[in-house]
Amino acid sequence: MNDFAGMEELLQDFLQESSEMLSDVDSKLLSLEQSPNDSGLLNDIFRGFHTIKGGAGFLNAAELVSLCHLTENIFDRLRNGQMQVNAEIMDAILAATSEIRHMFSALNQGVQPGSAPSNLTAALQAALDGQPVAQAKPLSPASVSGLSSDRPTTGPDWNALFQALTGAPNTPAAETSAPTPPAVESAHTLPDSHAAVEIDESRLKASAFGRRASDVPGNSAPPAGRREETTKENTIRVDTDRLDQVLNLSGEIGLTKNRLTQLRSDILLGAADANTLRALDEAVNQLDMLVVNLQNSVMKTRMQPIGRLFKKFPRLARDLARQLGKEVELVLSGEETEIDKTMIEDLNDPLVHLIRNAVDHGVEDPAQRSAAGKPLRSTVQLQARQIGDHITITIADDGKGMSPEVIRSKAIEKGLISPEVASSLDDGQCLELIFLPGFSTKDQISSVSGRGVGMDVVKTNIKKLNGTVSIHSEPGKGTELTISLPLTLAILPVLLVRLGDQSFAVPLSMVREIISVQQENLQHVGGKANIVLRGEVLPLVSLAHMIGWEDSEASEVGVLMHVDNHSFILSVDGFDGHDDVVIKSMDTFRPKGVAGVTMSSDGEIVLILDIKELLGIAPANS
Repeated sequence: MNDFAGMEELLQDFLQESSEMLSDVDSKLLSLEQSPNDSGLLNDIFRGFHTIKGGAGFLNAAELVSLCHLTENIFDRLRNGQMQVNAEIMDAILAATSEIRHMFSALNQGVQPGSAPSNLTAALQAALDGQPVAQAKPLSPASVSGLSSDRPTTGPDWNALFQALTGAPNTPAAETSAPTPPAVESAHTLPDSHAAVEIDESRLKASAFGRRASDVPGNSAPPAGRREETTKENTIRVDTDRLDQVLNLSGEIGLTKNRLTQLRSDILLGAADANTLRALDEAVNQLDMLVVNLQNSVMKTRMQPIGRLFKKFPRLARDLARQLGKEVELVLSGEETEIDKTMIEDLNDPLVHLIRNAVDHGVEDPAQRSAAGKPLRSTVQLQARQIGDHITITIADDGKGMSPEVIRSKAIEKGLISPEVASSLDDGQCLELIFLPGFSTKDQISSVSGRGVGMDVVKTNIKKLNGTVSIHSEPGKGTELTISLPLTLAILPVLLVRLGDQSFAVPLSMVREIISVQQENLQHVGGKANIVLRGEVLPLVSLAHMIGWEDSEASEVGVLMHVDNHSFILSVDGFDGHDDVVIKSMDTFRPKGVAGVTMSSDGEIVLILDIKELLGIAPANS
């Protein structure tokens, strides 16, 4: 039975505001650890706990009120100079914020949270009484168990797909199964100084307030290392200025539509003079401009500051460093950089893993850093910035770096590559071996690392966002990983290619140029066609072969493609231009090799191809 029947809206408002406030408290706690006498921070944190306690009291959440009151009392003494912050007290307070977040989870499922663990309340009470503080509970940084690979798939079901979407004739197709999407953890949101409203992205979905299928463990904290149950958020916070812009553009489009309706009536009544046709041309151009502006404005409503994701990571880095006996500071920059909200959610797990890697593998312990003449406190930098139409995220540490030779040897030792292949790799290619499934430099498995699972899935998940990840490392100086992502996944610049009468879309970011394919210039090596272009031998790949269709007559046009540091010529029958398309996802049926669908200007359904996936499942003789 729901303990909050009739209070759903009030409860959700409390959870939204309190979650934001608790995230802000977490950030300020980490700042307080560096500046323990900062009265402003002490007062802000005290007010945060006090406000959450007040809201919890209104909802009769007695256990949440009790925990907040106990923590609030500690800060009352800290700000009055009766106590001093130390690492043990901070551990207990951070454990309390984790328990409060767990209590929020219980409230979100419609039940009252149970009492906090006795060892946590004992640690807080000891701090309040000026007694030595025992470890509140084992510190366990956020899990990356949500990182998962797709189930194996054999190929796109083009036959069923075309029958369902385009009505195209039957074509050879392979059996497929839809890939399993990676689990993600919803990001906490930051307080916004601007006026904002909440927009429901999926009114047809069940209310987020409803009880989940599983019961809530309301009387205890989650076990160490357990991942909190999370769901993707269906709301976003949007500045009202952006909504006003959308409203204004909608009004202008309405006026232009009325103008076009009037011109249509005039033309039907026989008005075909130069002035009428000129007015029609002006109205169509005006409508085109307004639609483009409206499209851009609507897309901006999906853009969110990446700081809403970044702000949870300093706590993760701090807890892991404490567990490993290291001193690490995570420095954030570019938090104001905006990116599509859905991408923020899907970035969580890859970034969690990369930050954990930087703290665990990258930086040295204090003794090693002292011997190397480095500061005892290491620095990990997490930066976001916009470069053109892409977002670049950098994770850099000042640790021990990676040796290409060590990585090469480990890959051979684990049987991931042969010695012959390894000997042909340069230093940069050796570093890329860390993305191979099963690769790990750890000889012993720990609760943090060593199983060889993670970096390969990080790269896979970044690819699903149409992004890339690269690595640069210098032994003794540190490692830097760079993620490059498109600003949004909803609008994609594409090149429209044609096979027979059917159009397909390929991402324009992969296209380098369009070339002429002369049959007399083809060279066959090992039964496969190649073309020499400006002194470089490039394979000729048939798009028809890639999707399982029969090759048509010899094509004389091709597209120079560049995918994952590899170049090739894509053979097609022709081109239908290029466009910026709105991607429609295929949630219930998405064969491998298809990123989504869109509609052409003449109303034709066009499949947007995932070239990376198609290259992985193309027939051997393509």
